Amino acid sequence: MALNDKVWPRVLEKLYGLRRDKRGTHERPHKPLLLLAIIDLLDRGEIESNAVPLSDDLVSTFKCFFDVVRKEDDRPTIQYPFVHLRGDGLWDLLPKRGQPALPREAAALGGLGVEQLRRRVSHGAFSPDYWTLLSDPVTRERLREATIARYFPNSAAALLEASGQPHEVVPPNASALNELPGRDAAFRATILDIYDYTCAACGVRLLVNHQTPLVQAAHLIPFKIAQNDHPTNGMALCPNHHWAMDKDLIAPCPDDGHQAGRWQVNERRLDDRMEGQRQLTALRGVRVFAPRVAKYVPAPESLLWREQRLAESR
Repeated sequence: MALNDKVWPRVLEKLYGLRRDKRGTHERPHKPLLLLAIIDLLDRGEIESNAVPLSDDLVSTFKCFFDVVRKEDDRPTIQYPFVHLRGDGLWDLLPKRGQPALPREAAALGGLGVEQLRRRVSHGAFSPDYWTLLSDPVTRERLREATIARYFPNSAAALLEASGQPHEVVPPNASALNELPGRDAAFRATILDIYDYTCAACGVRLLVNHQTPLVQAAHLIPFKIAQNDHPTNGMALCPNHHWAMDKDLIAPCPDDGHQAGRWQVNERRLDDRMEGQRQLTALRGVRVFAPRVAKYVPAPESLLWREQRLAESR
């Protein structure tokens, strides 16, 4: 793992920030599922080099995973991620011998069906950084775990079962993913972007020297407990409110009238008669500042976890 400490941050930043369809009420699963399907074929020995054809095995594996996580109007169109993953800095496509160079504009290929793509495309190939990690069984497993933690934390067991490959069940506190270089930074970049660098408690938005944000990325359910890096398990908070939440002095809690929740305070440990604590007690009943995209509002189960923690500490 140490040999790849410089590679991991570059890869995870791109992996956590895959460009997604911004329409609808949830993240489209296509790109990360394609990556998981390729990892599965590597494990089975059906892919042996950095040349991934749009094979029948890849299509069927992709559809198998798709059935596990599909929502609403999702359709298992593998040609979409096979083409559009080119825009994320992890993957490129090479034309078949005798075919013209492939256009860089995704729209020029994105409307083609599987058979049409097969006639024009020889295979997909990963960036050197990504392939470095994929080609080793240990770091490949970390990539699988990181992809699931970011995009499908609530379907982890079902996806591993669908793979048909043996996977050791590792207690969250013992998982190597907790210490993966660059994972925290990738999660932070995702959360700060969707909250527009704004504290979800006090609304402060400050960029030092126009580039270094004051706010931090906070997990609602700690990662070592939930192995969940999905944006709905995160929130942007200034250092004071991040610290206060982690010390169970305040908590974002479920609220039927506001999807993102409302702040509640620890009445036993805070006293609004004390001037130094009024900034925290003033949050009682205040709405949580919601992220820019509605699909990333805090998950109800994450808010409930914080509410229960607050109740237990009172």
